[in-house]
Amino acid sequence: MTPSGSFEEGPDAAREGSGEGSTPPESLSVSDRVELEKELVRRAPDLPWKEWAYYSGLKPWVGLALFIVDGWIAAAWLEVGNYVGLVPSLALAVYLEFLLYRYLWYRPSARAPRSRGAFRRSWWRPVAYGRWTPEAAQRRALVESGGSNTGPDPREFL
Repeated sequence: MTPSGSFEEGPDAAREGSGEGSTPPESLSVSDRVELEKELVRRAPDLPWKEWAYYSGLKPWVGLALFIVDGWIAAAWLEVGNYVGLVPSLALAVYLEFLLYRYLWYRPSARAPRSRGAFRRSWWRPVAYGRWTPEAAQRRALVESGGSNTGPDPREFL
């Protein structure tokens, strides 16, 4: 089965899953097709659940938790009746949440122009890549293996 969910495109899913190779997927019963799809999903080289949770699964839940924290801050100031403290407190909370999001999931755009120098921390970009992104995992693996993260030396090719 292909990523689009179609049996017609790509390699024949029935041959991959059953081993016999003579039965087309259209002639299988519904329960056999379900079993075949389950087996293909089990063998699919996909992200482990932990990486999936870090890369994309936790984003909405962290966003919801931050929204709840903002609601608590607003409710505390409104209960006291201090409207002057509400605005700076929410502004600070939203900025800290923005930094948290960038720290966890920031991925620079592929279309963005790359700076010629090394990455420099700023108030808007605390890290080059978010901690829970595939790029950060690749960099950590490269550093742990003792490799250089600058890439090949261009003088070697001249």
